Amino acid sequence: MITRSRTRHIEETTDPGEAEGRKKQIVAPSAIGTKRQKVSQARVKPSDELLAIEGGQLMAATEEVPKTYAEATTRQDQDEWKKAIASELKSLIVNKTWKLVPKPAHQRPTGCRWVFALKRDEKGQVVRYKARLVAKGYSQRHGIDYEETYSPVAYLNSIRAMLAKCSAEGMEIEQCDVNTAFLYGKLEEENYMELPEGLRELLELAEAEGEDDVVCMLLQSLYGLKHASRVWNETIDKHLKSMGFEPADADPCVYTRGEGKDECIVCLYVDDMLIASVKAGIAEKFRIKDMGRARFILGIEIDYDMERRTLGISQRAYTESIIKKFGQENAKPYLTPLEPGVQLTKADEPQTEEDKAKMKSKPYRSLVGSLMYLACGTRPDISVAVAKLSRFLEKPGEKHWDAGIKVVHYLLKTKDVGIVYDGLLGTQLEAYSDADWAGNRDDRRSVSGILLMLCGAPVVWRSTFQKTVALSSTEAEYMALSDCVK
Repeated sequence: MITRSRTRHIEETTDPGEAEGRKKQIVAPSAIGTKRQKVSQARVKPSDELLAIEGGQLMAATEEVPKTYAEATTRQDQDEWKKAIASELKSLIVNKTWKLVPKPAHQRPTGCRWVFALKRDEKGQVVRYKARLVAKGYSQRHGIDYEETYSPVAYLNSIRAMLAKCSAEGMEIEQCDVNTAFLYGKLEEENYMELPEGLRELLELAEAEGEDDVVCMLLQSLYGLKHASRVWNETIDKHLKSMGFEPADADPCVYTRGEGKDECIVCLYVDDMLIASVKAGIAEKFRIKDMGRARFILGIEIDYDMERRTLGISQRAYTESIIKKFGQENAKPYLTPLEPGVQLTKADEPQTEEDKAKMKSKPYRSLVGSLMYLACGTRPDISVAVAKLSRFLEKPGEKHWDAGIKVVHYLLKTKDVGIVYDGLLGTQLEAYSDADWAGNRDDRRSVSGILLMLCGAPVVWRSTFQKTVALSSTEAEYMALSDCVK
């Protein structure tokens, strides 16, 4: 019941079919940690400060984007933002998202605003200016404007498992996203929205008294509505099922159809899709952006060689954005994520008012959050360190902050580290478990670590505190094994 480590090296391809350049190190380290991490249920929440997910692209906000419509239309690059705004409004009009009606006396219209972002490629270069009109869903009233809101997305575990399976079976993986996906769902409730900024100028509507009495009656779903994602998910789910696809029992956002050579797999993450087969049936129903062979999804770079049946995933661009965000570009690299034998406990939390005030200036939560997405995506080698750091989000101390910065120093030397799936090894599942008996020095609970591998590389890893205190190392091992085989 000991977790095995493997290290591989592959040649990173810089052109299709041409392997050369630097080596990429692939690591499958121990899954032991000290903080409960449900990687299989990982979700990425939008953040105006660091990250945004648009059309399957993960963007680090290293360049400032406008916060408001007025700022976007008056700054130096206003022409690019105006084009993006006009494109979004035209798309909404063509889709018949609303119709202009007099403001009803019995309804309170929902406000709206513009959200701006820069879309980047796998090298972090800006490829598109994006403007999105979103409703101010926080003003909606439950039971009147909406009912249910939950909608699923694919687990990162599922995405990795799909990539491993495709490398083993030589399946081509293509990527596409649905243009203005949330606008396809029809609303069952009656919703009204204020006129968006820029609409009057685009339609050349005359300024007149009483213009505030004109509102948009929403006919289709819109970004920002509390139930928009659920409406979209129900729409795409219904269409995929009509094409003969069935959702997997373990993940409702992974759809399969057929068997053997006729098998087709669709992995859905909001409006972004990984498709291992044809996508014509989806294009018939929705306007999609065909992105060709999958190279970049959710900040994860995909690099594969069909002849060798190897597929590598990494997050170099995202790693570099973390290093830059915390100003560690010129720091001394570390060889390990944590110093050997280091113990982080509650005793290291700030005790005096002076220490507490000092730590308020440290963006500790932002640091741990940035590292956590990296650990959940392609870097199990830092998952133990991130797990330990995550225990002190409420009251971090100077020692905790220093340990987190040292993880960033480790990333300086390991930007290209990721995971590679060797399809020639087959899809036999390998499972490993281990336990750190009484690893939590504060309450003496043990840690269960599990690692599942396909094609010789990790697809699932998790570290969780055991619910009860194990009385012996043997008991802790059996509890970890039980968690692994569930």
